[in-house]
Amino acid sequence: MRQLVLGFGFAALVLTAGAGASDVPFCALRFGYRYSQPDKWPGMRAALERNRGAFDEVWFSTGVTFPKLTWHEEHARRCAAAAADLRKLGIVPSIEIQTVIGHGDGFLASGDCSGQDWGTMVSADGLAAKRLSCPRDPKLIAYFSRVAELHAAWKPGSVWVDDDLSYRNRAPLINEDNYLPGCFCDRCLAGFVKAEGRAWTRDGLTKAIRADAAVRARWDDYSCAGMGELTRAIAAAVHRVSPETVMGYQYGDAVIRPAIPRGLFDGSGLPVRLRPGAGAYWDTDPHEQLDKAYVLQNMLRGVRGEPWIGACCPEIESCPRTYGCRTAQGYILEAFENLALGMDFLSMFAANAVCGESTDFYASRLFPRLAAAHPFLKGYRDANAGTKPCGLSVPNGRPKPIVASRGVPVVCAGGRSLGELPDVAKIPVKVGGAEWLASRYDKAALTLQVVTSVALTNFYAQCDRASGGRLPVLFDEPVRAFVVPRVKEDGTLATLALVNASIDRQDPVVVRLRGVPADAKTAVWHQPEEEPVAIAVERRGTECRVPLPRIGAWECGYLDFR
Repeated sequence: MRQLVLGFGFAALVLTAGAGASDVPFCALRFGYRYSQPDKWPGMRAALERNRGAFDEVWFSTGVTFPKLTWHEEHARRCAAAAADLRKLGIVPSIEIQTVIGHGDGFLASGDCSGQDWGTMVSADGLAAKRLSCPRDPKLIAYFSRVAELHAAWKPGSVWVDDDLSYRNRAPLINEDNYLPGCFCDRCLAGFVKAEGRAWTRDGLTKAIRADAAVRARWDDYSCAGMGELTRAIAAAVHRVSPETVMGYQYGDAVIRPAIPRGLFDGSGLPVRLRPGAGAYWDTDPHEQLDKAYVLQNMLRGVRGEPWIGACCPEIESCPRTYGCRTAQGYILEAFENLALGMDFLSMFAANAVCGESTDFYASRLFPRLAAAHPFLKGYRDANAGTKPCGLSVPNGRPKPIVASRGVPVVCAGGRSLGELPDVAKIPVKVGGAEWLASRYDKAALTLQVVTSVALTNFYAQCDRASGGRLPVLFDEPVRAFVVPRVKEDGTLATLALVNASIDRQDPVVVRLRGVPADAKTAVWHQPEEEPVAIAVERRGTECRVPLPRIGAWECGYLDFR
């Protein structure tokens, strides 16, 4: 079948279709506070100017310790100057308040905490932290309200509070197997006693929380309400100075605690942006990124779609931010997978001066690839406007990565389910000579590692039957691919995303599609850094057949029908 490489004019039309659907900057760069300092900012500014297309927003940082407010005053002046530089480049300047309570005594002990004059967190066992802060201490609230005001003065596009405000235990632990979240200092205990109308002691309350689910629920609500008052104060301080600035919340809890981001909404009156995060900071195992993409969608359960919640982005991060940690391809893949499953925009923590990486590395090796992939990623996001991922579901919304990369669309939390994924462990397998693998893999992973090509092809048919014959995508031959069809409200197929989840190239393969728009005679295939390719659609009854081009190892692409 003849394939046509589209010219520049048509490519521009395809890639900008749907632009204006969101006024949120599409791709943000996060970096540590050092890059806004006079000795580092010129190099970073030059790297951003040289690769203008890579990022639409930059998040400065306030650092990870508690210096005196005079330090923050000077830092805010430096951020204001850097923000002016960014605006000249057409990049939105924003900031992350990277520490509020603190990421841990170890983090805080390594830096300047001379500004701390408030109380610290106390564990359920009565052990006081050295630096980790009590979220209800009025001095802490006053300190970060002032930090927020200082940076609001240069009118950032958004202000983010970091995931040290996630509701999980950060206090010193005596018994790591039996810890409890929340601050058990005298102030927090007194507040809970007042709310309960009974005189709890620390030891008595701890025993009651562990024994009684109702007491545990009230304690959790009380603790999160205190954090919500802290975020409300920070947001109100920003809003008084810069009413247009949007608040954002980064968090790492498996289940979001709405009181914390709700405080940002109550303080600002503007829908709050969310950035859940959960690891996968290295390129060592690309399947880990797939798993994380499903995890992040689960982390949005319960608040996605609420009117006080705005756009959501994934944590795309390397730790440390060095050449040996992550490649540009790793960032691009993780971004694409998260957009496929439902994220609205991107945040990449990709640079940090404390790691000793040269600015030239970012300017010449990392940022150019991200700039080249930007139109592809944004075009895909725009093509998905008004659609949902569609496929078979698993009970916890988190398939095994090996399950999600065998050519069957497995829907995430918030997607459109067409039925439950059949039990992978029941696929007929030939395990002769491979029984020793059972000690290293669970049954589902083992099955999909050793299943024959014939058995996998038969499994596709079994999955289609489970959907009632409604799967939007089917393969006639076995593939190792992560596939995500996105459909409109009426079930019409809008896009099909594919990642070759293999270290080998995927040679051209025919994909069977359902729900292709009735007037579509061609599909358009997109890949990063490549011109779009028009492919004729062959109709066979209610299905269409489209031959996908060859795609390299751990590379991605998508079809659309606009």
